[in-house]
Amino acid sequence: MKFYHVYSFLLLAMFFMASCGVRQPRMMFGGSPYVAPDSLQRDEIIHLPTGVRLSRSELFALLARERIIYVGEGHDNIYDHEVEFEVVKNLWQRFPGRVVVGFEMLARANQEKVDQWLAGKISEDDFIRVFAEDWGLSEFAYYQELFAFLKLQKIPVQALNVSRHEKMVFMQGLKSGGEGSASALQASQMLEDSYQEEALRAMFAGHDQGHGDLGMFLKVHQLWEETMAGNIAAYLESPSGADKVFIVIAGGFHVARGYGLPRRVFQRTKAPYCILLTHTPETLVENQRQTMEVDFPELPLYLGDYLWCVPYRNLKDRQVKLGVGLQKAATGIEVVMVEPGSPAEKYGLKVGDLILKGAGEDLGEPFALSLLIAKKSKGDRLELLIEREGKRQTIEVQL
Repeated sequence: MKFYHVYSFLLLAMFFMASCGVRQPRMMFGGSPYVAPDSLQRDEIIHLPTGVRLSRSELFALLARERIIYVGEGHDNIYDHEVEFEVVKNLWQRFPGRVVVGFEMLARANQEKVDQWLAGKISEDDFIRVFAEDWGLSEFAYYQELFAFLKLQKIPVQALNVSRHEKMVFMQGLKSGGEGSASALQASQMLEDSYQEEALRAMFAGHDQGHGDLGMFLKVHQLWEETMAGNIAAYLESPSGADKVFIVIAGGFHVARGYGLPRRVFQRTKAPYCILLTHTPETLVENQRQTMEVDFPELPLYLGDYLWCVPYRNLKDRQVKLGVGLQKAATGIEVVMVEPGSPAEKYGLKVGDLILKGAGEDLGEPFALSLLIAKKSKGDRLELLIEREGKRQTIEVQL
């Protein structure tokens, strides 16, 4: 059995999986014919079809020849995000005013808010809220440096994905025996790919022994990628995108082997592209990462065009939490759950408490407190004004 990194889109969708299917005939290939990825040293870069080693400057010069650069990431690896930042910065220096960056992590429905943030018309906290709605608040830290650079240099950002609401409507439609949502027309025209379906079936089978709804899982995954591919193509063919170099930031599974976003976009645009992936040998894993056992099929496809060897480290040992479940109340935020062993329990918060202020700031909703905590570091202290049984008191919590 092989261990593969769990990408966020799978965690969101796998609740709905089930069933199994027939595998397609396959060849033993591995996607990297000349160099075993686990033999690479830190910061080594190879051209996958030839196995030739590249310097960073050589890689960037090759990337600069393409119209679309797909950068496949492990969402929670800080070193993957450093690679993305280097790619964006280098191409922006080569093509000032001609670079656009598209994100799987942002929903197309929020494009107007993204544009307002870039123009300075909404606050950083408002933009973080948009990101949190689409992807999750704790994940914003991984992208914070890149977003700050994009805003500083006024580099256009394209939101590519479906929103969580749109996805839920689509799934509810499928559950009821219909075609999903208003996006069903798009979904019914999806590009089929037997290689990708084989890979998805393997991922499905490796999660909780294949319980759930396989058909739902496949449909949601296809909707996700078709939506992103359609948005990439639409931008490139628009007047705004006519001369742009498009960098796509997405989970590695969406771009590896080319059967996901690259094939779907090429079907629409025929624009030249390349795929850059990262790889981490076990010797370079710095802290515990989420994995699951997957008997992943060997497919007659290259992993991509370029592979960059990086370490792995997530932020879980740096991020802090209070350890409470919250809901909005008429006069504050109500504590509905206290996690055992958490700072909340240690410093005396109880179910039923109303949290009125944090660090002297009024808190009208749970997100406001979550955002306040997300900006803290381990060991920081946070003063909370609470109301318990009609009486107000102050509690200081060390996070």
